[in-house]
Amino acid sequence: MDQISILMPILILIIWNFLIFLFLATSRFFLFRKKDPQIAAHTKDLRGLLPLWTERLADNYNHLFEQPVAFYAAVISIAVINNFDLFLVQLAWTFVILRVVHSIVQLTFNFVPLRFFLFCLGWFVIAYIIYHQVNLLS
Repeated sequence: MDQISILMPILILIIWNFLIFLFLATSRFFLFRKKDPQIAAHTKDLRGLLPLWTERLADNYNHLFEQPVAFYAAVISIAVINNFDLFLVQLAWTFVILRVVHSIVQLTFNFVPLRFFLFCLGWFVIAYIIYHQVNLLS
């Protein structure tokens, strides 16, 4: 198994981040055509000025730069070590799917208990990726 197979989930998650960015930038662009762009100097100043779905986009964009950072670090470390199996690749894809589903939930009906459940599952997947890797190295 080559390193591309373990790194591909990272690439797909980065593409997902970029898509969320495009949606966010487009939604803000149309708002700022009507208002002074300087109102966006601080994100907190935008609360209440944006439509709810645009605020959700911004929140989700920020969330995609929190938990996934640990995932990126773990998977890149595994790729550098170059000692992994198919199960680790499947776990990496599981994390990506969880993050995409988390985004979809947040951007649509935004049921917080479900989002929190998906968030926790993501941490368990990251923890198991690290645990499994340590066992492979032992």
